[in-house]
Amino acid sequence: MEKDIFQRVIDREIPSTIIYEDADVIAFLDIKPVQKNHFLVVPKEYSRNLYDIEDDNLKMLISKARKLALEWTEKWNASGFKLVVNNNESADQSVFRTHIHIIPYYD
Repeated sequence: MEKDIFQRVIDREIPSTIIYEDADVIAFLDIKPVQKNHFLVVPKEYSRNLYDIEDDNLKMLISKARKLALEWTEKWNASGFKLVVNNNESADQSVFRTHIHIIPYYD
């Protein structure tokens, strides 16, 4: 199986602006942000999307995404944020690996 773009980021094969990493997840700025400081939180264990992610991995992912969203939006003085997960092509998923978009918003 060919590596997806997020695995290539994890493996440092392509450049990215990584803002957080631990044994379970990596978070980095989106290369096509819809808002300033839009970033992604990606689990290191592969799953296609919410249709097939294991429950324990989903719990870990959402917990880390929330923590990172709170931390980074405070650092960036954002007044709010969205967490977005696209699932399948019809819902605009373009990279077929589970990931959460954190999109900060500013007053």
